[in-house]
Amino acid sequence: MVFINRANEPTVTIGQMNLLFNIRSLWRDLATWSRAYMVNRTAGLPISNEVFNRWYRIPTEFGSLLQYFIGRDNAARFVQLLSQQIVLFRSILEAQLSGDQNLVNQLVQQTYELADERAAFMNSVSPFWDETEFRNLLYMFLQYNLEEMTAILSKDYTKDIDIYDRIIHHADNIGDYFTQGLINYLTYGRQ
Repeated sequence: MVFINRANEPTVTIGQMNLLFNIRSLWRDLATWSRAYMVNRTAGLPISNEVFNRWYRIPTEFGSLLQYFIGRDNAARFVQLLSQQIVLFRSILEAQLSGDQNLVNQLVQQTYELADERAAFMNSVSPFWDETEFRNLLYMFLQYNLEEMTAILSKDYTKDIDIYDRIIHHADNIGDYFTQGLINYLTYGRQ
């Protein structure tokens, strides 16, 4: 089924809408489960390991969806890179909790370097994901998450909620860009 606009031209198919919904949901899940992990871990709750395990499943969920569009090998590489990002983020939180600022700085640098690698990889998969644009989207997502971590650790809950709202909005923006890249790739093919 295709939706027709007033000019009787196809606009968005049901499949494209579902793809957008699924991709947005996965990016929102990344934001939601990272926040849940930070809150549970900083509070010392015993559920934090289970929450981390749930958060860590998201890359595999992404891979299961992406393999149909970008192939198994590329989807596996995407899963690997996103999984590394989650582990690094957890390590940053642990370094923050132990008060090791030098380690925090090293891990934050590694996180941004990994974001560079992810952006370059996505551009290599499809010319419809511009490396610079993808990097900027990932950097902003990381920045918001690091700001949220700081707000949670400093018990500034009002700021935390404000940042979380921005993260969710940004997750939708990444989901939209990601989905548009997939649709363009499928529609126009590799250049």
